[in-house]
Amino acid sequence: MNFSIQKATGQKIPCIARIPENAEHIVISIHGIGANKQDTNAVNLLQRLPEAGIGVVVYDQPGHGDAASDTLSLRNCLDSLSAVEHWVRETYPAAQLGYVGSSFGAYVLGMYVGRGLNSGKKAFMRCAAVIFPEIILGDPHAELDPQAVALLDRQGYLETIVEGNVIRLPRDFLYEIRENSMVELYSAHEPEGTEFAFVHGGADQVVPVEAVRGFAAKHGYPFTVIPGEGHSINSLPGSEEKVAEMAIEFFKS
Repeated sequence: MNFSIQKATGQKIPCIARIPENAEHIVISIHGIGANKQDTNAVNLLQRLPEAGIGVVVYDQPGHGDAASDTLSLRNCLDSLSAVEHWVRETYPAAQLGYVGSSFGAYVLGMYVGRGLNSGKKAFMRCAAVIFPEIILGDPHAELDPQAVALLDRQGYLETIVEGNVIRLPRDFLYEIRENSMVELYSAHEPEGTEFAFVHGGADQVVPVEAVRGFAAKHGYPFTVIPGEGHSINSLPGSEEKVAEMAIEFFKS
C-alpha cells in the first residue's frame, strides 16, 4: 500500500506499508542519508518481515526521495517519525510497535528514543551511525574551520560522499547535529524501557564498527558483527537473509 501522511507543517510523508491481516507486530523502518523508502534494505524488509507475520512501514525522510521538498533537519526527521508512529497507533492500536534504524536512520531513531518520544519498545539498529555528528564534522566540540564556515555560509551547504554518492547537507542541519550527540545524550541519561539490538558489517567503511561496538558495550546492548560485510550488509550471499532473520527473532521474542 502506497500512501502519504500529512505533517502539522503541511509537508507530506510518502510511505509504503505491507501489513498482514491481524499482524501482532508492526515495524517502522527509518533509512539512511542518501537512501529512500525503496532502497535495497527497505525492499528486503518489506518482503521478509511480512512473510513472518510482521507488518512494515517504510517512508521517505525529509530531503530524500519523494519528500525532497521537506528540508533535511534533525527536527524534521523526528517530526516525520512521530507522524508515522501516530498513524500506526491510530490505524493498528492493538499491534506491538517496533523500529528498524539504518545508518543515519539509526541516529535519528536513537535521538527519538533518547528524548522519550517513542511508544514502541524495540529498536533494531543496522550499521547504526551513533557517532553521526563526528562522522560528518569531526570533533563537534572543536573550533570550526574558518574556511569551511566561509564556504558553508556562502553556498548554504556542504557536500559529502556516502558509499560513492554525493550528498548535500544543509547549513542549518550541520549546526543542528553539532549540538545533538547521541553518545552524549545516552551518557547523560540512558533511556529506559526500550530494548535495543545492534548488527554491523565487519568491514563497514562508513560507520566504524569499533565505535559502535564500544557504544553498545557501554550500555549493555547486544551487538552482532557480520564478517566481511560493508555498510549495506548485502554484498555477500546470505547476509541480507541473516539480518532479516535476526530482526524477525528480535521483534517476535
